[in-house]
Amino acid sequence: MKTPRPTKILCIGRNYREHAAELGNAVPERPIFFSKPPSALIGPGQAIVRPPQSAEVHHEGEVALVIGRRACRVSARDAAEYVAGHTLLNDVTARDLQRKDAHFTRAKGFDTFCPVGDVVLPGLPALDARVQCAVNGVTRQDAPLSAMVFGFAELVEYLSAHMTLEPGDLVATGTPAGVGPLVAGDVVEVRLVSAAGEVLATLSNPVIDLTP
Repeated sequence: MKTPRPTKILCIGRNYREHAAELGNAVPERPIFFSKPPSALIGPGQAIVRPPQSAEVHHEGEVALVIGRRACRVSARDAAEYVAGHTLLNDVTARDLQRKDAHFTRAKGFDTFCPVGDVVLPGLPALDARVQCAVNGVTRQDAPLSAMVFGFAELVEYLSAHMTLEPGDLVATGTPAGVGPLVAGDVVEVRLVSAAGEVLATLSNPVIDLTP
């Protein structure tokens, strides 16, 4: 199953306690969400382009839900019925701009700042699976999905109470600790790994600088 084009990309912030701590933030009492524009989307193998406006571009490896049915005010109990599956996403962030701004839109919204896997795995991911992110073969992020503050069904319930989710919409469910810089020449890979160590999915992208 291929990833459809979303009408919107919703991302959950600070959904892993250790990631919230590494950026000096408190763990939220309710989900924090923001959006990335569809114009930021790229696929596997396409280059993440570091813009001249930022000197500190970071990777954020995540699992993303793909909405399968129109969802409005869906309960957590029924949430799985509205999810077509899951894929990998890299919530690339201009960290220096994020610190300067009162919101996340500019730091998260540059072209190429949303690499997404081209294969959707069915249903919700197992909570004992791990999301990992490696740069040039060195793993920087690695955590079980069970470490999320807010679970998948809870996120669908919360988001669909605020806006209707359409088929193909993406919900990026947060990143674990270990985010770090990307420079031109890097290759960044996000992985989903089963509890048994089987690699279930990968998303790999090179990094380049924007040239005139």
